[in-house]
Amino acid sequence: MTTALALAPTFTKGVAVIVCSLILFVGSVYVLLTAIFGLRMGYLVLAVSFFGWMIIFSLIWVLGQPSILGVSGTPKNEGPRGTEPHWQVFAAGTGAVQSKYPETKSYPGGRWQAPNAFTKPSVDTVDAVIQSYLAQQAIKELQSKGTKVCNPAKPPLTQLGCFNFDPTTFSVEDVEFVTAKGSTQLVGTHAAYTLGGPEVTVFAYRDKGDVPIYSYAFLIASVLGFLIHLPLLDKAERKRKAILTGGTAPPWFGPA
Repeated sequence: MTTALALAPTFTKGVAVIVCSLILFVGSVYVLLTAIFGLRMGYLVLAVSFFGWMIIFSLIWVLGQPSILGVSGTPKNEGPRGTEPHWQVFAAGTGAVQSKYPETKSYPGGRWQAPNAFTKPSVDTVDAVIQSYLAQQAIKELQSKGTKVCNPAKPPLTQLGCFNFDPTTFSVEDVEFVTAKGSTQLVGTHAAYTLGGPEVTVFAYRDKGDVPIYSYAFLIASVLGFLIHLPLLDKAERKRKAILTGGTAPPWFGPA
């Protein structure tokens, strides 16, 4: 069992860990609450407490914890992260390339500029993104022709009878940057397969990503869950109080 779990994909492991954590930590508390309040009341107490705690936790993810009385706080977006800022390829081809950005027609002339102190740190990242994009396109083309391509996620020595494609066999040159309308940063490059092939012009734009999306999703879901369960808990508590002060208890069907 342990060996099978170690070989399982990361996503499957994550799902298994979350399910086991809920059963162990939340389920054990629910069992104790049902022994005191019963099934329904115990669930409502647990739900209101859980969603209230999640509201506080997700607020820290969204807003961060401010520094108070000299105690250092925490920055924003320290919880589950969405899409990170990245370079996204949007156009590629041989010769002049037309796209929704008119700047691509004038590359490498016009307003395009070589890397400066501000854009130079992005050059290595751009190279890797362009190489990965071209490798994916090449793999698709090879597979369409019936060539078996090795899985890059597995060690090459464990795969036999397949073509091992290395993205670094693409050389990326003439990296230049320009800012399009709307403050969108673009990058243009010339790339070619070092073992032979035409020169390809590839363009990418800087995607700002959406890092806090999951933190906001947790916050909204927690607020909704709290608002839904709180009135139900209040109603159940009123019934319980009426019973304790002289009301009629519901029929007893055995232990909770």
